[in-house]
Amino acid sequence: MSPVEESPEEFLARFAAHRVEVRLYPEPWGSPLLEVQTPAGFVYAMDRGAPPAPVGEARVLFHGLARKVARAQGKEGIFREGAAYRLVGTARPLEEGFYLLLARGLPVVVHWEGPMPEEAEVLLWPPLMLFRE
Repeated sequence: MSPVEESPEEFLARFAAHRVEVRLYPEPWGSPLLEVQTPAGFVYAMDRGAPPAPVGEARVLFHGLARKVARAQGKEGIFREGAAYRLVGTARPLEEGFYLLLARGLPVVVHWEGPMPEEAEVLLWPPLMLFRE
């Protein structure tokens, strides 16, 4: 199995077409987590960009590693489950091992080695990651 990413910069360049406009809020001192206002609501994501994180409007890429994948049973959206997120939405393959999951207007690049149903429910491993320039 090859690595999921070579570097944060390479990963962002590879999937740049799937960035989304969000609003970033100040990160607590020393925390790698950002509070992010997205089209699907507020999420917390691990900042993969160089410090310090900007505050305000930004185009970012969200990425998650799938722990479990199933056919969608619930309402479309993004839901916190402890430190993890559950995404419910429409998935489409991007390239081997990667899918774009659109959950209530929020595009997330998801890594999953197996097949993913078109209408998917995905439990991510924490943390949800955010790539920015």
